[in-house]
Amino acid sequence: MASRRLICSGKGVVGLTRCFKDLVSRLNLSKESKITFFGTPAVCLPFIELLAYAIRDVTNDMVFVPGVSIDMAVKLKPIEGYGYQIGEKADPHNSDVVVLLGGLAMPISKLTVEDIIDVVNKVLKRGGYILGVGFMGIFDQTGWSYRVPFTYILDCYCEVKAEAIQIVGVE
Repeated sequence: MASRRLICSGKGVVGLTRCFKDLVSRLNLSKESKITFFGTPAVCLPFIELLAYAIRDVTNDMVFVPGVSIDMAVKLKPIEGYGYQIGEKADPHNSDVVVLLGGLAMPISKLTVEDIIDVVNKVLKRGGYILGVGFMGIFDQTGWSYRVPFTYILDCYCEVKAEAIQIVGVE
């Protein structure tokens, strides 16, 4: 059984990026530290690019691995006028931090917690950190928060509102 305590909270995209940066800052990493993000290709990647931008002053070495395909790992790099984008092939081994995105825990990904623990053990340095970034309690719902040795979990809840707008009285 693990205990939990609130470290950071916020709302919207700013809350997400601010809390992520706060958690990474608590790890006291050097500029040479390697952070490897694991997530689903289509859905998680835009969030990973956003999170990479949020910690751009923490490290120069960030990597994205789609699913658990280590051989498909690519660098995350800043592109002027676009933000963080994927780049050339990269080696995720000897990472100081692994960030697991919640899309991996979704049933549609077909990955098991054993798949994730196996890949994390292959790339994470001894004494490294595991962060989880998910939405709507996905790590708790799937039991990952009790089986993956996370250092921190950032859980985001979104509120969405869509409205039809009709301008009245304007000519």
